[in-house]
Amino acid sequence: MPDVCMILKDHFYTIASQTATATGWKCGVLLNASHPIFQAHFPGHPVTPGVCIVQLAKEIVSVYYAKSFFLCGLRNVKFLRIIDPSERQEFFVHLPAGRTDKQGQFIIPVSIESTTAVFASLTLVLMPDGEEEHPALQARMERLRLCVVIPTYNNGRTLAGVLRQTLQYTRSVIVVNDGATDCTASELARFAGKIDVVSYAPNKGKGYALKRGFDRARELGYEAAITLDSDGQHDAADLEAFVLQAEIHPGCLLAGQRTTEGRMPAGNRFANRFSNFWYTVHTGRKLPDTQNGFRLYPLAAMKRMSPFSTRYEAEVELLVRTAWQGIPALPVPVRVHYAPPSERITHFRPGKDFFRISILNTVLTLLAMCYGYPRLLCRKLFSIKQKR
Repeated sequence: MPDVCMILKDHFYTIASQTATATGWKCGVLLNASHPIFQAHFPGHPVTPGVCIVQLAKEIVSVYYAKSFFLCGLRNVKFLRIIDPSERQEFFVHLPAGRTDKQGQFIIPVSIESTTAVFASLTLVLMPDGEEEHPALQARMERLRLCVVIPTYNNGRTLAGVLRQTLQYTRSVIVVNDGATDCTASELARFAGKIDVVSYAPNKGKGYALKRGFDRARELGYEAAITLDSDGQHDAADLEAFVLQAEIHPGCLLAGQRTTEGRMPAGNRFANRFSNFWYTVHTGRKLPDTQNGFRLYPLAAMKRMSPFSTRYEAEVELLVRTAWQGIPALPVPVRVHYAPPSERITHFRPGKDFFRISILNTVLTLLAMCYGYPRLLCRKLFSIKQKR
């Protein structure tokens, strides 16, 4: 980020704290009461100038999104109370989620307040400083030690598009080439130096690919991983929703919830409802979409947990086992793009894979009775005892 954007930071003010909130982000700020601005602006009765408040708000937005902005305009400006650094040095800048309008301008309301009073509120109209990529998520993901893991098998036709879109938001990308026999290797070569690749042969299944991806993420020091598919169904723009929820709910498993059930193919709807039912049987919990591969796995909370299953059923297995470990699971609404039936590429084998899933459900039911439910009950009783 160009230093010219930060006219006041580290001189006029410093950042004391950064905290995620239910609606966005809160930044604690300390003013430098000895700064020359205060010596010249009403000496003896220092007042923080309105222009400095506006610049400070813009800089805080740039810090949060790790992106340089030009200030195009202001809306709904209200200076409600004087900020006197000699009386109150620390205050908070609250940032909810911003939006981008049709002209490409970034619109974000900002509130500046203490624990007892609101000093100012304004809406900034900003323009990105000529950058085509979106480094906002990368900076936030680095703070969370969060990466993206993309398992792929013979999706060479869609893989490049998925990677281009994902790289607009983050450079922390691990692709697992699960023994592909199409053009996948040549497509991955086009992104050399931009992504981390794990390759092996022959094909061993999605569960094994996830295991290898998680192992690589841990080797690189990541504490959580977002998984998305390489067939183009998932929208990388939804990564921000996972990152926001990870900031608010650290240590939780986040499961993508498809918001397009009405357009979901009939077979997918049946498989999802079938899987949801058995997930509740095995864990006593409910999730609206247990079949979506767009998820955030809290690797640190999972410790060294990896799937035993090697195929599609591994995703259900991980949901159940993390629940038994007491790891909370929360849904995150995501978009899904279904290709026309004639263009859809799937490696799901209805007969063999449904049989494997049925065996897994049987095993998990038995394990739930002798291990899962007793463990959950003990955890609940221990929690009640601690509260007392």
